[in-house]
Amino acid sequence: MSFIVSLGIIALLSAVSIPYIKQYQPNLKLNSDAKIITSDLRYAQQLTITEQITHKVSFNIELDTYNIIKNTEPATTIKTVTLDSEVSFQSITGLTNNEVIFNYYGGVSEPGQIILTNINSKTKTIDVKPSGYIQLN
Repeated sequence: MSFIVSLGIIALLSAVSIPYIKQYQPNLKLNSDAKIITSDLRYAQQLTITEQITHKVSFNIELDTYNIIKNTEPATTIKTVTLDSEVSFQSITGLTNNEVIFNYYGGVSEPGQIILTNINSKTKTIDVKPSGYIQLN
């Protein structure tokens, strides 16, 4: 008898919590992708400083992808990332050709913002400062 009561309680808790989890999951994916992009920007910055070869992160808004590229002749793609299907680029401002290019001191050629959105219309903004400081808001 206690087994049936326990099973009933578990079923009730599952029925109540599953819709909440499904609504919250896109926000988790947005936060995760924003943190990954921030980390990859810092990675490209660190590669530029340590190797003394410029690196850039090139964003493709239409495909919701980006590449970390080593600016050699010919250019070498180090990493390609596709955003989660529930996350997309809303806009990229201030960056020519949607690229963040780091110099040997860790600064960037131009500052800008990368704005991500999810299917719940929540947004996350990544600010790229002239000094190369990357801030996730």
